[in-house]
Amino acid sequence: MVAERNMSFQSRFFPKAMLPAVALAGLLALPSKPAETHPHVWIDVVVKPQFEDGKIVAFAVDWTFDQLYSFLVVDDFDSDKNGTLDDEELESLAKASRDTLGSTGYFIRIMADNDPVQDIEFEKLTASSFLERISYHFTARLKQPLDIRTQNVTFATYDETYYIEITLNQDDPVRFEGDWPRACSYRIGRDEVNKIYFDLVAPTIVSFPCPTS
Repeated sequence: MVAERNMSFQSRFFPKAMLPAVALAGLLALPSKPAETHPHVWIDVVVKPQFEDGKIVAFAVDWTFDQLYSFLVVDDFDSDKNGTLDDEELESLAKASRDTLGSTGYFIRIMADNDPVQDIEFEKLTASSFLERISYHFTARLKQPLDIRTQNVTFATYDETYYIEITLNQDDPVRFEGDWPRACSYRIGRDEVNKIYFDLVAPTIVSFPCPTS
C-alpha cells in the first residue's frame, strides 16, 4: 500500500514540474528496497515566522536543494546552455513548480492546539541560484493569525513518502521577523507519534514555547 502511494506521488508531482525528466528517469532506475531508494532529493530549509502585533501572520520559507538536484535542474532549464540560469530561466523553473507544489501544500503542516491549520495561502514562489545551488522562496500566509502566547502552535515540513528529505538548516533554522513576543522562543524536536515512511522516520517539528507567567 505504501509502495503504491509512493509511485503515485512520483508520477503525480515530479515528471513535469519539480523534478527534471532526466533526473526522474535516473531515480526510477534505482533499487526498490525502501532503505535504498529513499530519499532522492534533499532540501535544506530556513523558516521565518512573520509576526504582527505579537501574532504569526505568515511563514516565509527558503528551500535550498542539494548539489546533484541543482545540477540536474540547471541542465534541464538552461535553455541557452551557458551553464547557469538567468532571470528568465529561473522564472520558467519557478512557474513549472508553482502549480505542482500547490497540490502538495508545499509539504507544510501547521497545527494550532492539535488541529491542522487549513486556511493557508501560498504566495508566489520564486527561484534563485547561488554557488551552484538552486533555492526556492515562498510564503505561507495564514488567513487567521496565530497567537503563540495562548495557542500551542507547531510548524513542520516534510514529504510523508520520504521521496524528499526536508531538513532544517543546522546553523540558522528559524528566524523570527516583525513584532514577535520577546519572551517567546522556538524549540526543535521530533514528532515521535506521527512517524512517516514505514514508521522509520520521525519528522522534525518546531514549537514556540512562551512563559506562562
